[in-house]
Amino acid sequence: MSVDSPHRVLLVGAGGVGQKRAAAVAAHESTTLAAVCDVEETLATRLANDHGATVYTDWSSAVGETDVDLVIVSTTHDALSKVSVAALQAGRHVLCEKPLGRNRDEVASAVTAAGDSGRVLRAGYNHRFHPAITGVHDAAARGEIGPLISVRGRYGHGGRPGYDREWRADPDVSGGGELLDQGAHLLDLSLWLLGSFDSAVAHTQTAFWDMPVEDNAFALLRTDTGQVASLHVSWTQWRNLFSFEVCGKDGYALAEGLGGSYGPERLTIGRRRPEGGVPQEQIRTFDGLDDSWDLEWQAFVQAAEGGVSPGADGAAGLATMEWIQRIYASSAASGTPVGIADKPW
Repeated sequence: MSVDSPHRVLLVGAGGVGQKRAAAVAAHESTTLAAVCDVEETLATRLANDHGATVYTDWSSAVGETDVDLVIVSTTHDALSKVSVAALQAGRHVLCEKPLGRNRDEVASAVTAAGDSGRVLRAGYNHRFHPAITGVHDAAARGEIGPLISVRGRYGHGGRPGYDREWRADPDVSGGGELLDQGAHLLDLSLWLLGSFDSAVAHTQTAFWDMPVEDNAFALLRTDTGQVASLHVSWTQWRNLFSFEVCGKDGYALAEGLGGSYGPERLTIGRRRPEGGVPQEQIRTFDGLDDSWDLEWQAFVQAAEGGVSPGADGAAGLATMEWIQRIYASSAASGTPVGIADKPW
């Protein structure tokens, strides 16, 4: 792909996340937003006017008619895969929001389209680019906390009035509830740290909201070497919470907060004292604006240009979705363990 002129970008989905993606496109010196598509014309028009872009309300027309290099897909879950597949088959590189689809088959179709077309497919797991979370990963990768023992992740919010009538509560649109929403992030981060899992035991529940999808999910996932990830995601976390901790034989690394309503983003590195007692801790707080969207976009553009960059590719997104479906299968079987050889799709 030529880098002599700015890469032209099509954004499909102009909601809250799409607006953050558009801002990242505008902030990058090598990209320009050429077209915006949304089924709600007022949303598309408002965002397009801010960037001098063309307006579309039909994604197939937008993919087929626009002269662009890069496509961002930030729609509801039911459209993620089909828009991504069409864009990849049209020769565009695609950054698609997590979880890439409603189920494993939808995600696999996008991964296959990327392979067949020779184009880049990235999954929008921007949490990897939060500085505290990157710090946790780097500390683990450098061996600062010793061989890894476990991961513990908690993520949640309390919704808002009418949350049970929004699209995330409709399984035909969303594919699932809180597990597919915030749980996908925790699973992606856990796989990023531990590499893979061998089995899962899980329970889901709908404890508060009047909806046919889960508002809480609890999962224990084990690697083939005995490392365990304990994950809980919740739409009944009345005070917004993000906490992701990795424990090793020599210490621990903890990321807390994401800024905004989730509180200040903070990284804690703790080191076990051989003689026992209170660990030595280094604490760093990140007070700036959330630049994870900009950093993920920069990494995507670099990959589209043929470079090597951090971020979740299509294969990583597929692995996350496969474990999401195994977690659902374990819960449906009252917590029966589900292994990597099981394919409940």
